[in-house]
Amino acid sequence: MGVAFATLFLGLVVGVQPVELVVGEGVARVELVLDGSVVAEVAGPPWRVPCDFGAELSPHQLEAVARDSGGGELGRAVQWINLPRPEAEVTVVLEGGADGRGALARLAWESLGQREPRSVLASFDGRPLPVADPRAVQLPSYDPAQLHFLRVELEFSANLSAVAEVVVGGAHRGQAATELTAVPVLVESRRAELEPARMAGWFRAAGAEPAPVAVEEGPGEVVVVMDREAQGALWRLAGRWAPGASGASIHVDPVAPHATPGLRQVRPSSATALSSLRHSAPLREGQTLRFLWPFSRSQEGQRVRYDLFARSEDHPPSHGGVLWLLAAAQQPPFSPAEQRLADAVAVAGSSAAARGRRRAVVLFLSEEPADASQLSPAAVRGYLARLGVPLFVWSVGEVAAEVAADWGEVRSVQRQRWFRDAVDELSGALARQRIVWLEGLHLPHEVALSESARGLSLVR
Repeated sequence: MGVAFATLFLGLVVGVQPVELVVGEGVARVELVLDGSVVAEVAGPPWRVPCDFGAELSPHQLEAVARDSGGGELGRAVQWINLPRPEAEVTVVLEGGADGRGALARLAWESLGQREPRSVLASFDGRPLPVADPRAVQLPSYDPAQLHFLRVELEFSANLSAVAEVVVGGAHRGQAATELTAVPVLVESRRAELEPARMAGWFRAAGAEPAPVAVEEGPGEVVVVMDREAQGALWRLAGRWAPGASGASIHVDPVAPHATPGLRQVRPSSATALSSLRHSAPLREGQTLRFLWPFSRSQEGQRVRYDLFARSEDHPPSHGGVLWLLAAAQQPPFSPAEQRLADAVAVAGSSAAARGRRRAVVLFLSEEPADASQLSPAAVRGYLARLGVPLFVWSVGEVAAEVAADWGEVRSVQRQRWFRDAVDELSGALARQRIVWLEGLHLPHEVALSESARGLSLVR
């Protein structure tokens, strides 16, 4: 075994944190390596050492290297810090198909939620595959001399899924799985076609040139963090926008003390007035919206205390337009004094990047939002940029100057046309994104484009 981490950082961390290790027989010392540099060393029980992750919220690679008394390496363990960590995992093993025919993808999984997935999606070179048996997916015939890309996604619940990617054929001889990094890029033209074979040498990461193995459009995800007071203001605006409403105020039933996040039931009179707005300003097909609520509940882990932020299910355009979803969202009960907008936006960014899809985060503000966050807006904006998650900030009115200074560009949506324009901008930005899968695991902010790259830019 050599060494393993007893302390697992599943949440976001900054500053000095204790790191506890489990070591094997014969280990004389363990080096702690952060982003390639040795930052600490421990030479005996209790095998516990502090690690400084810095004041800036940023992704990191943390390694523990076990050495014997002569300095020889006995083993190492790696964990990724401030990057999405799965609550469910799936592994894929390829059987047969040495000549490109009759290959099976054998699936095995583990989940903290349901034991069995409620759906299994598979694609080969971007084309969907039928899944008759979720444990054995039949692959189509393929040219084993060429590089191919198999992607499998298991959904256990609305908020829990697992994804695996496997490179097939080419130099991998049809049987090797590899670790991949999803890199979001913006294409200059909606019609642009990116082919991995023509993108060799386009990317740089830690002095290397990782090879692109696949380019996908796939689904788009919008994660919304909504200021508690913004929803009521939006209902008042919607009342003026609804045809025939004549400026009448619109009301919804109050939040129940133990409400479950979802979509609220609107009173019949209000529903009638707003029926024409139900599907106003929708996202495009294949794009979904979910909420991450800006308050947390603490939970003790084995060695780390976690702040857990509640989230909703994914809402496709069939559930309603963005206006309806924002106005009818069922918020969990919490007071403005508990609201942590900046902290929630950081978690939303990590959530948006978790499934390797096209992504964006929207922060929706009232004119005077309350915020008891531990992180600053500037730190959170930098973190999302390093993750490759674009941030859109909307408001139902003119926010205070200091709020605008904190969050950068804040777009007012207090007029119906402005609201529609904001949604069009968001949806269009998602449509222009592509996900390029690069060989190897790389910190997202260390990936750069070379001078050879044409027709695209990195999402920041």
